[in-house]
Amino acid sequence: MRKYTHFFCPVFFALLLLPCLISGCKSAPLPNEEPLPVPALAPFQPASFALAFTGVEADDPANLRVFFVLEAQPPLPSGSSAKIASWQIEIDGEDAGSAFSLEYPEADNLSSNASIPFSLSMDVGALAAKGLAPRDDYNVTLITELDYSYGNNPPERVEVRSPAAFPGVQAPKFQITEIAILQAELINTRFRVALMIDNPNPFPLELTSFSYELHGNGRFWARGAERNVIRVREKSTLVGNLMLVMNFIDMDRALLNQIINLEDVNYRFIGAVQVSTGIDFLPKFDDGFDISGYSKVLDR
Repeated sequence: MRKYTHFFCPVFFALLLLPCLISGCKSAPLPNEEPLPVPALAPFQPASFALAFTGVEADDPANLRVFFVLEAQPPLPSGSSAKIASWQIEIDGEDAGSAFSLEYPEADNLSSNASIPFSLSMDVGALAAKGLAPRDDYNVTLITELDYSYGNNPPERVEVRSPAAFPGVQAPKFQITEIAILQAELINTRFRVALMIDNPNPFPLELTSFSYELHGNGRFWARGAERNVIRVREKSTLVGNLMLVMNFIDMDRALLNQIINLEDVNYRFIGAVQVSTGIDFLPKFDDGFDISGYSKVLDR
């Protein structure tokens, strides 16, 4: 009997395991199994934004374009965005928004742009009317407010600002201080005009391509041009002489008598000049002038 028992034990256990081997031994699901936990929303991630002054361009001293660029540092993560909500301009800490216009792309959302460029147009005449046009350096601050959102979190208002400091440029100012007759003839009269040139800037100016016309008592007197470079030091005044020839063929005799009699003359001085500044954003500009005043006509 013992050997039969040893023979049937392995066969018995094999028969018991056969259904499991055929079905792959899949275990039945556990009753009342707990669902997997839902991941929580990512916490609100504060971003760092940078608004940087990048440069200035100008065609003349009265109209400037100031450039800024807005960036997120590091770039915004996926699912976040920053949209421009408002902007403000200050000059030396005072609000000057009405004297400016600001342009930036219609796509003003940093989620779809690596950066947003700003172009600020400055009207120096409008600034002067508000008493905000400095004599020397401009200290401009651009302030923007952004609505920053991340995931399903409500937007957060973020303020970012950038200062911009750059020199102001003023055109030279002209004034005739005297007119002196050098040689009076029946047809032509040679005379000297003393011209005062004021440079209000904290840097020197050079004047070239200087052409002009002189009118006296409402009548054209003479025209001329200065071929030499005129240099005027910073914050200083230079007085120079212009030599003109007046032709009386087509003039009223009363005007000739007035000049000969050395009376006061109501003059008008009109012209154009190219001004060199040495400033990067406005190295040269063309300036026109039209000034009027009274001057003695001297016999010298």
